[in-house]
Amino acid sequence: MSAAPPPQVRRAFTIVELLVVIAVIGVLIAVLLPAVQSARGAARRTHCANNLKQLGLALHGHHADHLRLPPAGEDYGWCRFPEQRRVTHVRNYNGLVHLLPYLEEAALYDRFDFAAAAAQIVQGNNGCCSPTTALAPLLGNAVVSGNAAVAAQAIGLLRCPDDSGDPLLPSGGLYGAGDSRYRSVKTNYDFVVASDPICDHWRLSPVSERRMFGENSDTSYRRVRDGLSHTAAMAETLFDVFNGSAPAWAYRGWVMQGVALDAHGVNSWDWPAVGDQRRVGQLGTHSSAGSLHGDFCHVLMGDAAVQVVREQADAHVLRAMSTMAGEETEAAF
Repeated sequence: MSAAPPPQVRRAFTIVELLVVIAVIGVLIAVLLPAVQSARGAARRTHCANNLKQLGLALHGHHADHLRLPPAGEDYGWCRFPEQRRVTHVRNYNGLVHLLPYLEEAALYDRFDFAAAAAQIVQGNNGCCSPTTALAPLLGNAVVSGNAAVAAQAIGLLRCPDDSGDPLLPSGGLYGAGDSRYRSVKTNYDFVVASDPICDHWRLSPVSERRMFGENSDTSYRRVRDGLSHTAAMAETLFDVFNGSAPAWAYRGWVMQGVALDAHGVNSWDWPAVGDQRRVGQLGTHSSAGSLHGDFCHVLMGDAAVQVVREQADAHVLRAMSTMAGEETEAAF
């Protein structure tokens, strides 16, 4: 009768081997994590550019149906030098409202009442920069009409995934829709406009200085003499602004005029009027182009192409991009 074989003893990891395995895992994580983060960042930037691309296609759809582009907005109710004003009522809506049917938001568009103002903001401006009285009465009531409720609806395509700022505006004051029940939603994309909010600025400006968009603008593609591929239509902006406010997607509150691309450049974090308040990620003042992608932001051209514009872009180049009949063409970036 043979003897039973001795029991086999399983050999466990030694402390040294365990530490080696942990170290290897740590190295792999350290190597892979930046790559994963970089891939996610690239995906967010691509998503953001695609949002602008969809807006560009929406502009073309609107032009095909109406033979003109929407204005940046209509009858804001605030501007400089009111003696030049021809408006009889304040409508104060953002031209983005006209693009809703082309952004698969037809139901939201149908809820918007164009016979009433978009927000209960009654502010005028006799110079820079103290609000005074309204230059014209509000058309109807934004709350009763339901427009304030529409402005409180978020539209995913109007938000850049890289912007982690507060997407909501206060309910009242210079920037809110005028009712405590509604906090209106901001947009990361707005029309490229001129920087000086003079009353009827687009109409009064020489043709060579006009942008494609402005208050009560009336632009058809045939007016874009510099060519659609050379003229900026929209640009990125950020939710967090030190002086003024980010724009609402549905209306034009105080200083919500669009993006003045050539006035402040890209990612201008400073507002010299109050000294050192620089905070990267917070635009120094309203109407500025900016993003959290790095040293650039996306700009939508008139032909629906999306360009990358760097912080170092020359102001003259940005102006050439912005005007639609200045007989310039922008340089390569």
